Amino acid sequence: MTAELNRLRWRCQRGMLELDHILRGFLDTGYLAAPPETQRAFESLLSMEDADILDLVMGRTTPVSGELVPLLALLQRRI
Repeated sequence: MTAELNRLRWRCQRGMLELDHILRGFLDTGYLAAPPETQRAFESLLSMEDADILDLVMGRTTPVSGELVPLLALLQRRI
């Protein structure tokens, strides 16, 4: 699992410092305890563009996929 976490940690390094803190914070404190569907949603979120992720986390846009809703609620608590 360490290699997987390192891979995800690398993917959390974004072009926006705000996203770095939010995403890495979740990875470090909530990812392992999250249910598998939330972990999959997090990995899916990491495949998106920075601006799209920020808009979703800030609540400026609505997620297309319902699987992102619980994850976004967790991430929004980190703001």
